Amino acid sequence: MRPLLVAWEARRPFGTDSPPCPPRALRARPRWRRTIAGRHGNPFRVSIGVLLGLVAVAACESVSSEKIEQWKGTQKGPAKIEEALHNSGVAASVRAQAAAALTDLGTPEKVDEAMAALPADQRWEILKSLIPIHSKAMESAPVPKARDARDGLFSVRGYAQPDEQKQIDAAILASMERDLKDGRFVGGRHSLDKMLAAIGTASGPMLVRLLRDPKAPYKGLAELLLKVGDESARENGGAALVRRAAAESEIPNEMWIALGTLGGQSVTEFLTQKLLKSPPAEAALAAKALQQARYPSVLPLALKIAADPKANNLVRDEVFGVVEKIGGPAAQKGLVEIIAKDKKDMVRYRAYEAALEAGKVEAVRPALQAFSDKLSFKKEDVLDFLVKDITKLGLPAKSAVLDTLASPSALARITAIWALEAPLANPRQSLGQASDAAALLKLADDKASPKGLPAGVTVGSEAKRVAAVLQKRGG
Repeated sequence: MRPLLVAWEARRPFGTDSPPCPPRALRARPRWRRTIAGRHGNPFRVSIGVLLGLVAVAACESVSSEKIEQWKGTQKGPAKIEEALHNSGVAASVRAQAAAALTDLGTPEKVDEAMAALPADQRWEILKSLIPIHSKAMESAPVPKARDARDGLFSVRGYAQPDEQKQIDAAILASMERDLKDGRFVGGRHSLDKMLAAIGTASGPMLVRLLRDPKAPYKGLAELLLKVGDESARENGGAALVRRAAAESEIPNEMWIALGTLGGQSVTEFLTQKLLKSPPAEAALAAKALQQARYPSVLPLALKIAADPKANNLVRDEVFGVVEKIGGPAAQKGLVEIIAKDKKDMVRYRAYEAALEAGKVEAVRPALQAFSDKLSFKKEDVLDFLVKDITKLGLPAKSAVLDTLASPSALARITAIWALEAPLANPRQSLGQASDAAALLKLADDKASPKGLPAGVTVGSEAKRVAAVLQKRGG
């Protein structure tokens, strides 16, 4: 009998002092003891081992839904519930209730550990009962408990078969919709972003439905839809936002942000009309909204407004931000043309800043060369507006700066010289190194000087001075 009892030891009903649970085969077919009285023996004389097995079966079946609920309120109960979850001798529906109880008790990690260790067939059986339990809790429990149930369901989502996973996703989305509608964007153990990303584009219709609700918050919803929605869902969400914005007597700032975040054809057309036809303050807000993402179709209009000397200064400044965001060769080209033609110093400097943002290092030389040699410059303006914008590009700008030393523009050459000397974002770094002194000294005899700079300040004098500075730095 000893080997049989040892084999049964692993099947002891957890959390009790009862005998161990026998294997299913023995529970179905108890064997009668053979005796010396004959081959078949007396069928009414039962062995001690079988008696223990029958007691064990009864103990296994004693783990019930009622016991799970009772144990939730006792000191040793959580351990018994955890043992019931692990016990393959307990009915799958009761094990599911044990998993839900552990989640409700604030120990969901115990469920995670148990489910990860179980054989797949046992997990699937438990899941069939666990899904409706958690789903019901998400519908009727107070918010913290409902959120715990949702987290518990999401934790086992990866183990589910496709049909069961659809059930889980539907329940999670329904729970999430209730939270989002009430402005609750904070998740529990699992963030909303994480769950929506796992569910994927199937989340889109729910988020669009909320965006159509005039009472639902829109900023957070737009951000979520941008992350998980497909093109169709994003467009539908944008159209819903446009309808809500059009109904406002004064569009709130958060609505502008949401529109710019989500984008799409409907949003772009709406913001473009606001930019063209609204008073300056509202037009500037529309331009700021267009800065949130790339809207290439808006580039021609944005460049036209940026180049218009009659345009409102506030609107014009925000439109430069739109061109920066779109970026690319076309944006760079349009901005360089503004530098060359505009009559206002600050507009030219703003266009230069935008050109470097749009074209990065490729824009350094053409943007500097666009400044007319007939203009007058203050040294502090060159350092504050031209040199500083180059240093914002960091070390990648060095090759463009060295190339600009050969520019036909005196302003471009002296700006490049000063850029080699200027510190970068890290004050211990600069574009120029001792090895660059030779390139600077080639300009030592350059007598050119942009208009407006102090007397005696020439390209050559600054080249020799900066070369000496770099040689002292070494490196």
